[in-house]
Amino acid sequence: MSTWPNSEIQKATPERTAEIRESLTEIRGRVSRAVEALGSVSNIPKLVAVSKYKPSADILVCYELGQRDFGENYVQELVDKAKELPIEIQWHFIGTLQSNKAKLLASIPNLHTVQTISSEKTVNALHKALPSDRIAPLNVLVQINTSGEDAKSGIQPLASSSSSSLGQLSDLQRLAKHIVMSCPKLRLQGLMTIGALDLSLSANETEKNADFERLTETRDILERWLQAELVPEEADKNQVRRWGDESTGKLLLSMGMSSDFEAALKAGSDIVRVGTGIFGSRKTRDKLKEPGAPVS
Repeated sequence: MSTWPNSEIQKATPERTAEIRESLTEIRGRVSRAVEALGSVSNIPKLVAVSKYKPSADILVCYELGQRDFGENYVQELVDKAKELPIEIQWHFIGTLQSNKAKLLASIPNLHTVQTISSEKTVNALHKALPSDRIAPLNVLVQINTSGEDAKSGIQPLASSSSSSLGQLSDLQRLAKHIVMSCPKLRLQGLMTIGALDLSLSANETEKNADFERLTETRDILERWLQAELVPEEADKNQVRRWGDESTGKLLLSMGMSSDFEAALKAGSDIVRVGTGIFGSRKTRDKLKEPGAPVS
């Protein structure tokens, strides 16, 4: 197991190891069953284990069970964990990114995806901070505020009535165009949303989730627009486009968390972010600062 740099990680207790192993196995099983129910076993979604506030020992348990994608909400916490955990981990940043933190975040060599892009200022800071010798472009997802709540970050979704015929591009179209045309060290991989947390709807799989439907519609509209506006008519068929999945060109969707990931998969999610379902409940940030609290 290689790490960057080499360090000793305190192992989880046998009891904690067994607890995480059981939870991760259960979540993986639920993901598999949800995909099988759709009859689309060829499109296996990515499970991101959200390890916010959890110690590196917990992450290492999942890693040793084959989990490679982990999500963190805070830049410094991600930096600290990346230094002591295996370089093979693919880190996803899923918190609000301030432009003054972009350089620190970009210093992580195995940073795989930033899922919460919502402004050109942040895009520029992140692109500028990425090392020139980085082999692969950094994946970014644009965060969409599908629920319209003021407390949530993200830009407005698109609707079928959206039009740019008079040059009036939406905020999303402008941001997407900027990433694709002006940021070669970034790859516009898709869209992400948190959505409104409605446990009654999450538990009822017969109900459609309006936020998931809104994100899917937005993706479809943006995908058609990118194809029509940003690909020259005479483009080489082998041209590598800087958006979507590398193999299919499809813009990916990141939606669904512990309480609603099965509904998200049913709605077509490509990435689900599960924390509590794997690691259990978390202490708040203030609780972690109390004397005697474990440091992750």
